[in-house]
Parts: sequence; structure tokens; C-alpha cells
Amino acid sequence: MNEEKLQHLEKDMLEAHSPSNGKLVPGDGNPYARIMFIGHSASSSDNLSGLPYSGPAGLIFDQLLAEAGLARSDIYLSNLVKIWTFKEEFGTNVNRTPTMKEIKAWAPFLERELLILNPVAIVALGSTTAQFFLSKSFKLTASGGLWQEIPDSSPYLKVASLPTPWPLVMGLAQPSYLLHLEEHVPERSAQARADMVTALKEVKQVLLGKKPEPQASDDSLPF
Repeated sequence: MNEEKLQHLEKDMLEAHSPSNGKLVPGDGNPYARIMFIGHSASSSDNLSGLPYSGPAGLIFDQLLAEAGLARSDIYLSNLVKIWTFKEEFGTNVNRTPTMKEIKAWAPFLERELLILNPVAIVALGSTTAQFFLSKSFKLTASGGLWQEIPDSSPYLKVASLPTPWPLVMGLAQPSYLLHLEEHVPERSAQARADMVTALKEVKQVLLGKKPEPQASDDSLPF
């Protein structure tokens, strides 16, 4: 049973994880989901709750899912790095993108997660995750919201394996991107939100049984 396998994985991560690095934030959601959503690392809010995508970004994420007719119970949600990665700014710890060294260190646990769930597709939240699965040259502005095949040259495949057949990957902006737009570029916020919901509706079709197909890049995408 996937539940038991994931519990065993969490136990192994706890044993390998130093509490001084913060709280472990394991994956969460439907253990039999056809689609995995994967972000880059836990946030400060996640470090408090122990759940991925909590706090303000999590609220936006739940709203986007709902607008597309989805819920967390339909998907499995995880991160490349299952702890809070942060840096100090003006005496305060703030979120930061994980380093490649950190991502590689956690890759064996992500590999086990993928082998347990064997998803049809992956939604890579943010460019860091999308580039790890696809290519360092991947750009959300050109290929965000589109299903892409994982190439043999994938950085992920240099450190871990995938279940077969390999899942397709859709790169999508982080939910926190909408928070950034609302604060700094509000005139772009509504369209970006609508585009993300449109992409998530494609995800719903896959959950309903539609086979995802690779799509060509489009430089006009506004992500």
C-alpha cells in the first residue's frame, strides 16, 4: 500500500534529517494521485505547519486549485528539498531557493516518492523545479503551462531514476508569484491568475483520464 510506503519513507527522512535544520516537511495529499505537484523547498510557513504550501502562498494555491475544479485531495504535493531553505536579510530569516547541492542531497528521497506514486505527470512549481526535471534552459515564459517530455539530458536523471513510462512535466509559476504581482505589478495579476487556472484545468483533464501529450513551446505565454 502506498500509504505504508510513504510512512516508511518519512521515517527514513526523519532519521537522515538533522532537527537543527528545521522541521521536516514531507509530501502530502492523495497517495494514489495520477499527478504530483513538486515545488523547490519548504517555506517559513511550512516549517511551522509541517505541511507543504501552507501560509499565504498555500491559500493562493488552494484558490487556484478550486477555480480549476481541483482540491489537494486530488493530487500529491511535495518539494525537491523537504526542509525550509532560508537566508538572513536584515536580521530576519527569509525564504531562498535551494542550491543544487541541497537538491541533489534530497534527490534519493524524491526518487523513492516518484517510484511509489508512479505519476502519469508532474507539475513542476517554479523554474527551479522545472529546470531540474527538464533543462537548465527551460523558461516559464516560453513553456509554462505546457506538457513537456523529460529529456535524456535532464539534470534529475544524472542523480536519480524515474518510473517507466516516464511522466510528462508541466512547468508552472509558483503560487507566490501571484502574491508578488498583486503587490508590485497589479495590472498583470488577473491575467496571470487566469492563465494559471487554465493550465490547472489541463491537469484536471489528466486526472479524469486524459493522456497528456507533449506540446510545443510558445514564446507568447505570460508566466
